[in-house]
Amino acid sequence: MSDQDVNQVPIQDLTPEQASHIIHSHRKVRYGTACWPCRQRKVKCDNKQPCENCVKREHPQLCSYKPNRSSASKQASISASSNHGKKRPHSPDDSASNDPGSDHQPDSWTRAIEEPESVEISRYVGQNSIPALLRDQQSPIDRKDGVDIRRDMRPILGLDNSAPFPLMSAKHLDRLTQDIFTQLPSDREVMILFRAYKEITHPFWSFVVDIDDLESRIMIYLEERAKNAKDHNKSNRPVSASWLAILFSVMAVGSQYRDSPYHIRTRDSQKYVQISFHFLRLGNFLLRPNLDSIQALLLTGFCLLNDMKAEASWALLGMTCRLAQSLGLHRAVTSDDNGSSEVSLKTYVRRKLWWTCIWHDTLTSLSFDRPNMTNIQCCPIPLLPSSTVEGLSYLESMYSLCKIISQRLNPDATADCTYESILSNCEAIESLRNQVYPQLRSKEACKSVVDKLQHYAIRLHTSFVVSVCCRPALRRDCTKLDDAEKQALSDKCKVNLTETVRMFLSMHQLSFIPTRSWAFTYHGLSSAVLLGILCETKQDPEVRQLQGDLISALSAAAAKEQTSPSPEHIRKIDRDIELSGPLSRALTALKNIYDYGSLHGASGVKSEAGSGTRTPTGAPFPQNLQNLPPQYRIQPGFDRHQDAALAMAELQNGNNLPDLSTSMPYQAPIQQAVGMPEIGQLDPTTLAPMDLYDSIFWESPDPFYTDTDMNFDFLPQAPPGQSQQQYYF
Repeated sequence: MSDQDVNQVPIQDLTPEQASHIIHSHRKVRYGTACWPCRQRKVKCDNKQPCENCVKREHPQLCSYKPNRSSASKQASISASSNHGKKRPHSPDDSASNDPGSDHQPDSWTRAIEEPESVEISRYVGQNSIPALLRDQQSPIDRKDGVDIRRDMRPILGLDNSAPFPLMSAKHLDRLTQDIFTQLPSDREVMILFRAYKEITHPFWSFVVDIDDLESRIMIYLEERAKNAKDHNKSNRPVSASWLAILFSVMAVGSQYRDSPYHIRTRDSQKYVQISFHFLRLGNFLLRPNLDSIQALLLTGFCLLNDMKAEASWALLGMTCRLAQSLGLHRAVTSDDNGSSEVSLKTYVRRKLWWTCIWHDTLTSLSFDRPNMTNIQCCPIPLLPSSTVEGLSYLESMYSLCKIISQRLNPDATADCTYESILSNCEAIESLRNQVYPQLRSKEACKSVVDKLQHYAIRLHTSFVVSVCCRPALRRDCTKLDDAEKQALSDKCKVNLTETVRMFLSMHQLSFIPTRSWAFTYHGLSSAVLLGILCETKQDPEVRQLQGDLISALSAAAAKEQTSPSPEHIRKIDRDIELSGPLSRALTALKNIYDYGSLHGASGVKSEAGSGTRTPTGAPFPQNLQNLPPQYRIQPGFDRHQDAALAMAELQNGNNLPDLSTSMPYQAPIQQAVGMPEIGQLDPTTLAPMDLYDSIFWESPDPFYTDTDMNFDFLPQAPPGQSQQQYYF
């Protein structure tokens, strides 16, 4: 029946379907009155220019009220026809949201995954590459017999991204997916972990480019999940596997910063980060990366870093930066830049994501003194227009700091450093402290706890980097500096090392963020150890006080666990964090320096009356060291990290750390390492400060696999014509 015939039917004779048809046929297309950013985030807009939301979120230049009318009308008509007689999919029934049993419905997760990934970003290739030259060919050459030559060449050039995930079979992926769906968290747990990430972690690292949009999508997704679980229907709004990877990686980081015991945080964090990486594999992140997968990989690397897997995090970060380059995030100008608000927002997001990669690649590489792979010509720092007047935000200041590190402190640049270049680098870094927001420039100007923590964090990072600039003066092989220049740089290094430790303790007084974050802990602890190597413990009472406070803070928080415990073997403990590897050795060395004035503890102390070099402690120390029991003495033949072995043995045995008020040496069974020099071979008097520092923090293990091999012997198959395999050798 036509529309005209339906309109002529008497009202009392209309069927429900005919009445619904009349209603929808006369409905006008509504155009959004909100600005474009508010429409994207689905929030209320006050229609000002710029609106309050855009001003609050610090992008007033993106506030625009020029919608694409034609596309909006087309989208509205499609939506009206497809949703005829249905509610909007993101507005579930109230009964579904109030159902007590809808808090945990695993089946709805599998029905909500979109197959395959719906959003695919074009891959970036340089303009001189063969694919780019083929892409720019004119249309007569493009097609031959109806075949697109450019697309036909992609597999030959290794650019075909239609293949499945190459490192795991689809069968194993599906099996893992089904196992995961039996252990998914409830809605309440999801929101608790998300709030922990948003309120604690996000202000300092900002891995998610739009946290408010993610929160809105999580709420819609959970409501849709509850509704579909009740009705046993497939989701009308499926999500991609890459987006689920973001969700679970956010939950993994949130687990590390939530208010729970160590064993629960570690168990949940490792579980969620494994689920996140599984969804990345489902999304085929290697062949089809997108902005969601880049964010999820950054979160995964950060989670590994805080779990004391710094090497794994650094390696994963390198792959993340490669994938980001393949999407062209590093480009200064994109091909679709036309000045519109939508494109400007898109460009801002891409630049922010790329500079987040630079941030974490640069700082982690600086800790290892390795060249960062993001030290290339790239897009400018994503600064807000207000930054030139109001100053830099915390994130913008970190971007600027990493730019200085990448350009001036990479190994190639520091190889030919001079006294003038070192001072210039220090001045550039210190000037950042006065370029930030006014409320971040001084402790007195801070308006909130977050402001004060960010102020301390900026001071900590800049002071640490300045001390790194001055380290050439502490090396024995430095021949480009005279004695006066070395002394000046050494004094400047000591001042900034002291400031780094002071800022770490200032943050620790307000929050557990520094002790649960690898970067903050490494900067604070390594600075304290280097101060001890420079003999500042004996000479400066303030330094000694700071070192004692740092030892107390880390010893009270350090979890006595082996490195990277698996979830099944995480024991319940009363500690808050895990210290292992270089940080465990550094903490033990710092205790020895603080208690005995020597890296080697009691064995490094000769006689207090004879040498007068031992740093006094609060409790009396046995004068006759020869009468110490054998288990207290350091035996010959141990490796140079013997003090670390003491601490790690205690960690494995579950004993409590010794009371710092006593000066008795640490006792524990020690296992001898293979292939390491004896501790007696290290003479602090013959090594430069940085040589001692490197011997504490960095090992030189055998690059070949030295662990015990598992037995992978398989039964041999007999060749054709023989009943069993014969041995002819």
